[in-house]
Amino acid sequence: MRILFCCLFFISCSASLKEYNYSNIFVGGKCEIKFFCHNELRAKEILQEIHRELKEIDSLLNYFSPSSLVSEINTKHRVCLPIDIKEIFVLSDSIARLTNGLFDISIAPLLELWGFYDKEKKVPTKHEITHAKALVDYRRIKIKADTIIIPANMKIDLGGIAQGFAADRVADILRNYDIKSAIINIAGEVYAIGKSPRNRPWIVGIKHPRQEGVIEKVGLIDCALSTSGDYEKFFIVNGVRYAHIIDPRTGYPARDFASVSIFAESATFADGIATAVSVMGAEQGKKFLDSLGIKGIIYYEKDNRLERLATE
Repeated sequence: MRILFCCLFFISCSASLKEYNYSNIFVGGKCEIKFFCHNELRAKEILQEIHRELKEIDSLLNYFSPSSLVSEINTKHRVCLPIDIKEIFVLSDSIARLTNGLFDISIAPLLELWGFYDKEKKVPTKHEITHAKALVDYRRIKIKADTIIIPANMKIDLGGIAQGFAADRVADILRNYDIKSAIINIAGEVYAIGKSPRNRPWIVGIKHPRQEGVIEKVGLIDCALSTSGDYEKFFIVNGVRYAHIIDPRTGYPARDFASVSIFAESATFADGIATAVSVMGAEQGKKFLDSLGIKGIIYYEKDNRLERLATE
């Protein structure tokens, strides 16, 4: 989907714990993981398992890799899903239904049309948008037992949820090793395990959508944070900003938001909901979050200045 930037403010570890770090490029962006462990051999095992897991997820869900599972689905249209990967497709369908299709993994034809897969972005014609929009419909994706089936003219892209899924999988690994304190940042999808070693919340900065630096800081304890912004991938034509988050209903990029941050127990869920709320726009997005009791922060532009809406 998108590469988010969050400034992470880490607190030094206590004398009884040693800090370990993992950094790499996977699933569409930079991965930075920090955890604290007493045992060096166990920490090395954890680092190796994290690397294997992220490499496997990238090999399966990377839209741009011709050998990935996603590319196989887009080519063959009927593919048997690995048991441990079926979960992301089922959750994608649940989020699509929850948001009335505003989150939709079949959005690929529209992203391609607007040039977000290429270096040269463009504003398509209305005819081109109408044609591409007809190819986008999550309801036509079928999962029967362990097999996914999509129409011959459809393409899927899990970029709007894969990073959150990867963050959850890394969190599972750390918890399986009984790690009590960790912070995970995968392409901007953040997951905090426990508290920092000084027994305080992990402090994470939400990027300012219109300038360098952060616009506010939030504390996380056993919680995920996903931020979608119109500053991530965009282009401007005749003074109009066209962002990479596209409204499946209209075929045009979403306009009524600058950034959306979602807090949830699952990074996968937060990732998908952040995309959908961005499409909804500020006012409707807040109503949606309020109706479900989801915590979120929305920034949007009004009269050339940023406004903030938040739910608790």
